[in-house]
Amino acid sequence: MSSRSTIWVRDALVITFSFYVVFSLALAPWNNLELDSHNSGICSDGCAPSIVFPDDDYYHYTNSIEFEWSPVSVSYRHIVVDDDNGEIIFQGNITANESQTPRLPPGNYTSRIYYAGMGGSSLGDNIVDMPLLLTEEQSTVTASKLSVVWPTVNVTYGLMININEQVSADKYDTVYLDSFTLVHQVDGLVDTKYTYSDFISGETYSWTVYAIDSEGFISEFSDVRDVNIDTTKFLAYELFNDWEVPFILLGVLMVIALQAGVFLAREERDD
Repeated sequence: MSSRSTIWVRDALVITFSFYVVFSLALAPWNNLELDSHNSGICSDGCAPSIVFPDDDYYHYTNSIEFEWSPVSVSYRHIVVDDDNGEIIFQGNITANESQTPRLPPGNYTSRIYYAGMGGSSLGDNIVDMPLLLTEEQSTVTASKLSVVWPTVNVTYGLMININEQVSADKYDTVYLDSFTLVHQVDGLVDTKYTYSDFISGETYSWTVYAIDSEGFISEFSDVRDVNIDTTKFLAYELFNDWEVPFILLGVLMVIALQAGVFLAREERDD
């Protein structure tokens, strides 16, 4: 290979590699890296589950999607009253269904377990509003720690899927959605994943998830998110929708480019 041809091939590889890097960085969906949750703060009966997948305005290429969200926690309030004088000598917020006090002097005590609600709930702000789950009288003759165990308040989940109604002839109009029609609703989900497989290609759907505890409290609904079902979208979007893919390909191409650079440099010296 002549020196001129070697230089031409080397420059072509460098230019191609540069275009690939720019193309990969531009198309990688950086929004998928968001870690912050919109469901923070105080909610009346509990904040909505945080959505894990899919992201808002997600494009999917089959009629089946596995929805996923984060589990909702619950908390309890443990209060111990000294029966001899009626004073509260211990109280604490617990996330498990068991609690143990610090060592208390000998005496007669009453432990009460209250349900403080799901994560973010304002239920725990007022003892009067909290459901009483357990009352247990305990007596000690020596300084002892008091232990209490109570039934767990279970949390299940509900999911609603709506099809978005079109009011514009152009389905790619940025403001063509007018109303939602419920196409599927499911309650009593124990797992934080649910697969739905009856979507129609070419349609846009919205979905939301909520939590229900065994005490009858219902959390807020998560923010409504859209999912687009359309098998006619560009294959490139499907490829780059997973942000890891461009970087895997980038790494492979970097290795190939380095090997080619070493080879061409040797050829150029030999000439």
